This record gives sequence, C-alpha cells and structure tokens, in this order.
Amino acid sequence: MSARARPHQAPAPTAGLALTLVICTVGPGSLAADLEFGRYLAAECMTCHRSATATSTIPNIFGLGRQHVAAVLMAYRDKTLPNAVMQNIAGRLSDEEIASLALYFSITMKP
Repeated sequence: MSARARPHQAPAPTAGLALTLVICTVGPGSLAADLEFGRYLAAECMTCHRSATATSTIPNIFGLGRQHVAAVLMAYRDKTLPNAVMQNIAGRLSDEEIASLALYFSITMKP
C-alpha cells in the first residue's frame, strides 16, 4: 500500500473539532470580552465612578460581578433603568463593549 492518502479519505478530525470549539465558545448570545479594550473604555467611566463612596449617589462599580455590570449597562442602554446620564453613555455601547467593560470592572478594584 502506498504512503499517499487515498483520494476519498476524510479530512483530519482536528479541523472539525476546532470549528466545533469555536462555535461552542462564541455561540449565539455569548459576549466576547476583551480586558484591555475594557480598560480603554473605562477611562470615561473613571471620570465619575473613581470618586464613588458609600454615601455618594454615584455607585462604586469596581469588583462587581461581571454579569451584574453587563445587565445594568444593558438596562441603561435599553432605557429600562432611569438615569439620563447613564442612558446616554450606555446608549452608545455595543454588546462587545459592554462585555469588555463588565470584565474589566469585575476584576478591578478601585484605583
């Protein structure tokens, strides 16, 4: 038998496996998050939230759960949470930007 591949031989299984992993990892409804992108976007948030204290009307968002931050930003974006300033800011954010901000704030303690 020859060392060459047969003409009708199936492709290596790793190609299909890699595609399956990509589809499962980045499937519908998942949010792609990028920590460095979140850090970059957070510069605008820092203007107000850096000075947040327990008694201020601006909440401390550092160290909050990733899903919580994302849900709150989406609620402001969808105008289901009242706050004109946050609705304006969140209204400009894509799902990817919200996911990146949520990741950044979930693992960052107050500077």
